[in-house]
Amino acid sequence: MKDLTLTHEVLEALTTRVLMGMGAPQGSAETVARSLVLSNLVGHDSHGVIRLVEYSGWVQGGQIIPGALPRVEWEKQATALIDGEWGWGQMASALATQTVIASAQEFGTATAVLSRTNHVGRLGEYVDEIAQAGMMGIAFCNTGGEVVAPFGGIKKVLGTNPFAWSVPGVAGYNLVLDFSTAVVAAGKVILAAMNDQEIESGALIDKNGIPSTRAKDLEDGGALLAFGGHKGSGLSILIDVAAGMLAGNLPATISKSGFGNGTVIMAVDISRFVPLDFFRSITEQFAGTIHGAGAPGNSVVLMPGEMEAKTKELRLASGVVVSGGVRQSILEVAAKYGVPVPELGRSTPDL
Repeated sequence: MKDLTLTHEVLEALTTRVLMGMGAPQGSAETVARSLVLSNLVGHDSHGVIRLVEYSGWVQGGQIIPGALPRVEWEKQATALIDGEWGWGQMASALATQTVIASAQEFGTATAVLSRTNHVGRLGEYVDEIAQAGMMGIAFCNTGGEVVAPFGGIKKVLGTNPFAWSVPGVAGYNLVLDFSTAVVAAGKVILAAMNDQEIESGALIDKNGIPSTRAKDLEDGGALLAFGGHKGSGLSILIDVAAGMLAGNLPATISKSGFGNGTVIMAVDISRFVPLDFFRSITEQFAGTIHGAGAPGNSVVLMPGEMEAKTKELRLASGVVVSGGVRQSILEVAAKYGVPVPELGRSTPDL
C-alpha cells in the first residue's frame, strides 16, 4: 500500500473517530488524537497514530477502559497522586501537567505521580507545556513490557523507560530533551518492522545475543540495548525502580503486567531563582553560541527541541505522511469497530 499525505486536521479527525469507535468519550478521543497527531507533527511517528493499533488491542484485552476518566486522588501541598483509572494515559498526563503547573506557581515546585495509567504517549509533550508556563519540567516513566537488556546482559528485563527535561527556550520553541533510555524507542523498531525496514546498528541484539539491524528480530526474541552503555542502563534501572515503585507499577520484570506507565512529572518555577526574562535572554544568547559551534561549511548545530520545532513547521504546511504499513493497519483497526475512514482510501493492495 502506498504512502499517503494528510493534513493534521484530517488526521486528527479520523483518529478521533477511531478512538470513539473503541468506546472513548468524544472529549477523551479528541485529547488522545491531538496528542498522537502532535507526535507525528514533530517527527516522532513512533508515538503517533500508529499507536491506534496497540491501543485497540489493549481496549479489547481490557487493559484500557475507554470511558474511564482520571482524577486527583490526593493533593498535599507540592505533591499529588493522579489515578488514571486505567483509562487513556494522555488524559491522566494532561491532568498531572495542569496540576503541577498550578501547584508550582504556589509552592515553587511540584511533583505528581500517575498510578493505574496506561501508555502516556510522548513525555516531551508534557514537559514542553510546563516550559510554556515559564517553568522547568522533568518527567520519566517506567514501561510495562520488558524489551531492553541491561548493560552486560542479553535478557530483556527493562522497559524503554523514557526521560524528558525542559526549560523555557528561545523564540519559536522551548528547550526539550526527550529520549528513550534504549538506543532507539521500541515504537520506532515496531514501525520499522511494519514497513520492512532495518534499524541502526548497535541498538538491537537477536535472541542469541548477536548484534542485529533486522527490526523484526525484536519480535523474534531479541532485545534492545540501553544507550550509552552502563550510563543509560543505570538511568533506566533507576527510572524502573523510582517511577515503578512510586506509582505502584513495580519494575516491569517484577509486575509482569505488560502494559501501563508508572509516571512522575515535576515542575520548578524558574522565577523563584532568576527573572524569567533574564533566563530567556541568556538562553537565546547561548543558543547562538551552540549554533555557531559546528565545523566550517557544515550545518548549524541544533538546540534540544529545535529539530522538532522545524519538523512541526514543515508538516503543518505540507502535511503528515502516513506510511503504507501504518495506513493499512489503521484501516484494519477502523474496520474492526465499523468506523469509516474514507480519508485513508480502500484497503486494496494495489493502492
